[in-house]
Amino acid sequence: MTISQLSLTNFRGLKSTTLNFHSHINLVTGNNGTGKTSLLESINVIVQASSFQTHRLKNCISHSDQQLLLFAKFENYKVGLSKSYTKLNIKINGEVVNKRSVLVKKTPASIINADSFLLITGSPSLRRSFIDWCLFHVEHEYAGYFAQAKHALKQRNAILKSKKNINLVDYWDKYLIEPSLVICELRQKYTIKIASMLNMELRDLLGEVKLDFKYDQGWPVELTLEESMIASRNRDIKSGFTNCGIHRDNIKLSTNGLPVTDVLSRGQLKRICIALHIIRLKIVKTFTSKSIILLVDDISSELDENSQTLAFKYLLNLGVQLFITNINDEVPSALKNKEFKMFHVEHGIITARKIS
Repeated sequence: MTISQLSLTNFRGLKSTTLNFHSHINLVTGNNGTGKTSLLESINVIVQASSFQTHRLKNCISHSDQQLLLFAKFENYKVGLSKSYTKLNIKINGEVVNKRSVLVKKTPASIINADSFLLITGSPSLRRSFIDWCLFHVEHEYAGYFAQAKHALKQRNAILKSKKNINLVDYWDKYLIEPSLVICELRQKYTIKIASMLNMELRDLLGEVKLDFKYDQGWPVELTLEESMIASRNRDIKSGFTNCGIHRDNIKLSTNGLPVTDVLSRGQLKRICIALHIIRLKIVKTFTSKSIILLVDDISSELDENSQTLAFKYLLNLGVQLFITNINDEVPSALKNKEFKMFHVEHGIITARKIS
């Protein structure tokens, strides 16, 4: 659901304030270092109970204060969140929520920023997370399978590392293999779906690139997962961790049989990355009734004007709620003649601006 109002207190260097947002487009302007990204981060925290800037939420507490407070109104629910140095409290419609996943499921949120382009050049874990975000919101049972597999893998690795009670590895294998196969099947299914949609619906953004987007499972294709785990048992014991499984999955991107990172320019790679994010949002939007919040942090420094215009054209057509930062007050050409709200950040003070 879209966020209509946000109140924030003691968040980073931002001054305490209450903001009323547009249900579709919100433009945030200001110089570098004034707090634009912090505003986007606060929205991410109230929706996801996590930050895209730090793994430790306590780092978001403004200097010299003891806790941060966020309160938000969505279309049909309200959220209150407080974070001290030792405790996180979340309430939805006044009721205490003990699991972060309960909050996360209500409104999908994603961000496109400079780090997003690591999706292509970074580690396989980033591409797994890319697929998993989509599955978490579309496939209702996915979170349960993922949690089960994660727990079983953690227990298995603890035994392998300690070199004690090795016979218990068989016990945890039973709990690891079943959810892993479901996850593998779903990742494969959605990788095929994304690849098809990319080349059919985003040709102008991809340019001349014919993109292959293929799932690469984390064990030999000629073996079942169980066979692979048995075959690698001695290696696992020696290394102290599990060497095959869904935690080794990868998504490989290529064009004309060659890795995209070897043959495409940096600009082309960025366009592909944006296209991937658009398709992921479209899948969630198509297969769920949820509104989506998308944070777009200063991509004007990452994409040329033509690429920006194409990207915004698709994003605007998706109907997601957009929060876009821009280093100057100039309205991106794709947003002109559109209805939106504009905010300016200076020295941590956020003010609504009239659109001339």
